[in-house]
Amino acid sequence: METLTRIMVGLDLTQMDEKLISYAAFLASEVQVEKVYFIHIEKSLELPPELLSNLQRDSLSAEENIRQSIASLVSPAFEHVPGVDVEILIEEGSPLKQLLHWSKVKEVDLMLVGRKLRLKGSGVLAQKILRTGHISVLFVPETFDPKLNRIVVSVDFSKYSDMALDRVLHSALAKPNIMVTCLHIYEVPTGYRTLGISYEAFDEKMQAFAREKYEKLLGRFPELGERSELVLVKKGNTADIGELIVLEAKRARADMLVIGAKGLTAAALFVIGSVTEKILRYDLDIPLLVFKRKDKEMGLLDAILNP
Repeated sequence: METLTRIMVGLDLTQMDEKLISYAAFLASEVQVEKVYFIHIEKSLELPPELLSNLQRDSLSAEENIRQSIASLVSPAFEHVPGVDVEILIEEGSPLKQLLHWSKVKEVDLMLVGRKLRLKGSGVLAQKILRTGHISVLFVPETFDPKLNRIVVSVDFSKYSDMALDRVLHSALAKPNIMVTCLHIYEVPTGYRTLGISYEAFDEKMQAFAREKYEKLLGRFPELGERSELVLVKKGNTADIGELIVLEAKRARADMLVIGAKGLTAAALFVIGSVTEKILRYDLDIPLLVFKRKDKEMGLLDAILNP
């Protein structure tokens, strides 16, 4: 069992910071978070000599100026969130390398990053963290609504979706009012013709198989009980699975969308992509939580043989 007790929030000194800090405070008040690290990475904290000559001697360093600026946003946001220890980190170097380094040093369970729509910034760094790191990532959209009443978990009955459910159960579901929708997207394979049965009959068999798997899932996670429901959605041959998942999450009025990622290597991602990246193309306003196994990375052959 892995819980979300230690989270890290990546800040870039843009308007998105205030939204991320606000969501981190909300999340800490909803789940059992113990420690929150706010981190900002500058490529260089050194100031040009010509600029230094014009500054007063008692002026703060660039690092302290940034720290105070972040603290002025963090302090009021966490004023009414008791029992949560907050730390601000200002580091220097490659943003990606430093974020991954400090998330490992601080034994972080989850990284919060911004999902920008209109605000300044490309969001490329956030996707690089997802691609190259072993840490779970929560993408927070700039237009989020601070509530957590319904969570949609995309399930394929693999060990990865089981992992996602397990972590949701032992973090967010500590709150009794949170409901879970287990969303299963399935596709009728073209090979049904070789079995001598109709498309409709094979469709019904696949739905029955999914319901059987869901009942076994409830047996492994009895805590779900009456707080969960199974939603089955058939994917057409030309449908985009990312778009379909986001559409169904919106239909369920989800406050958070959760998936368990395989943790593909860079080579595997380059060739086959990932469901997560397909979801990110369409998800602009639902917080997306991507759980990853810290100790597991899957190569191209594994990814093909273990869909």
